[in-house]
Amino acid sequence: MSEAWRALGGRRRTLARQVYARDRATPGYLCHCGRPIDWTLAWPDPMSKSVDHVHETQDGGALTSLDNLATAHLGCNSSKGAQRRREREREQRAAQAVVIAIDPRTI
Repeated sequence: MSEAWRALGGRRRTLARQVYARDRATPGYLCHCGRPIDWTLAWPDPMSKSVDHVHETQDGGALTSLDNLATAHLGCNSSKGAQRRREREREQRAAQAVVIAIDPRTI
């Protein structure tokens, strides 16, 4: 959970209730993994519901826009976040890499 999302406090809970109500009312709603949400499961069950940012806030996605929020399994959401963090770290390392070209004629 990002610090910005955590800092929303009560507003975060209100948004979560709105997202859950919207998605639960959508016939055939599925998590991004393709499996249905079991609305009766509670945290910390990995198949319980959680709020997912469709477009990560670090990538420019809106923090509180209902259009950018969707219900996902807790496990799927956690895995997605971890995978995205690893991708960002690889991108940062690649951007910091220094390429040294040596002209063989100078050796």
